[in-house]
Amino acid sequence: MVLVQNSRPYRVLIDKRMERDLEEVPSHIMKRLLRILDEFERAPGRPRAGFDVKPLRGFPGNTYRLRIGDYRVLYSIDEERKEVRITSVAHRSRAYR
Repeated sequence: MVLVQNSRPYRVLIDKRMERDLEEVPSHIMKRLLRILDEFERAPGRPRAGFDVKPLRGFPGNTYRLRIGDYRVLYSIDEERKEVRITSVAHRSRAYR
């Protein structure tokens, strides 16, 4: 049996709020985040080694959180449109407000 993956990548969209959040993120977290964005184009919600991804309850739609050290990246996935919208990145003490 041959498993064929959908080759169409997801578009990664970054909200304006995220742009403001990035000003407060340490550079080592930024470097890891940039590497992870490439993976988001392929399979943003799939758990895998090196990524601590969990779906969030109590948030609208297909909202997930990605843990990078003490920081949390919140994003949603639109499977129909093949889009990932990154909404925020913040220290874990402020991420879910």
